Amino acid sequence: MRILFLTIGDETIASSRVRVYGYLPFLAGEGIGYRILIFTSKAKCRRILTLKKDNFLQHIFEIFYKIYIIAKLLVLSKKYEIVYVQKVILPKALWKILRKLNKRVIFDFDDAIYIYKDISYLLKDAACVVVSNKILKERALGYNKRIYELISPVSVNKRFPAPKDGSVTLGWIGSPETSRYLLPLMPVFRDLKEKFENLEIEFMGVAPNKDFALLNIGIKDWSLEAEKEYLKRLAVGIMPLKDDEWSRSKAGYKLLLYMSRGIACVASPVGINMKIIENGKSGFFATSKDEWFERLSVLLKDAKLRGKIAERGRIRAKEHFSYDKVFPKFLEILYLTENST
Repeated sequence: MRILFLTIGDETIASSRVRVYGYLPFLAGEGIGYRILIFTSKAKCRRILTLKKDNFLQHIFEIFYKIYIIAKLLVLSKKYEIVYVQKVILPKALWKILRKLNKRVIFDFDDAIYIYKDISYLLKDAACVVVSNKILKERALGYNKRIYELISPVSVNKRFPAPKDGSVTLGWIGSPETSRYLLPLMPVFRDLKEKFENLEIEFMGVAPNKDFALLNIGIKDWSLEAEKEYLKRLAVGIMPLKDDEWSRSKAGYKLLLYMSRGIACVASPVGINMKIIENGKSGFFATSKDEWFERLSVLLKDAKLRGKIAERGRIRAKEHFSYDKVFPKFLEILYLTENST
């Protein structure tokens, strides 16, 4: 089998990194060939992560780049058993051409992108659709009966030892777009800083905000290498969300990333988070500001409890949400699609 992937971004874009690139070593281990076409240029991916807008020349370049990638997709599509489209919303006319060239096209998405753009024709005509959670599955089932739910998996490493400098670090990692979920918790962060003298708060990948500086919250730029070192410092990771349709459809990857590294978690009980965490065992849920302060205080002051929650979370991530557990299901979908007519 050979697969032609069309990804929305390169490895710096979380959904592409997790839902395509993370599987590549496993595909190679099965002797499955693949090729990746990146729909968004690498330079544009960097600008997205730093909230930089395109100038005129960059905008023109991106248009021609996408035309080139689409042309390449159509030319190559007949040479592969499966075409795997990850979150790219191709125009209807181009989608129809692609489906004529290759009947085995899989469409994968992990956000409620249908809120902003029509994807009904993609869902209807795909050989099958792969989604990251139950809410997206229920939405897609209205258009196609061949819907598969695969959580965005993580690689589970050994637990990092706690820093020996006596400090306890509370952290968040994400993109500038999602950092808005942190703002309602600013009073909680202020109260925690007043209560715990050894507390450090660091955020990675956030949009600039003067309130962070006022509370002496450390801000880290995101990169793949920087992420690895950053996660080693965290004792507690947070995932606050707003309870709306967009948040309820998210894949929960941030939470799984913390758990996979042995970091105790507190999260909003929204969407797939409620499937990932066993409240009080492998993490805590918090809704109100008072609950956020209480749950975080308990973890910050009790290192033993923090360690137990962290280890249970790591084991849960390994047993249910790791690539080792999810890849066999992914592979089954590929073979079912290859053998479909």
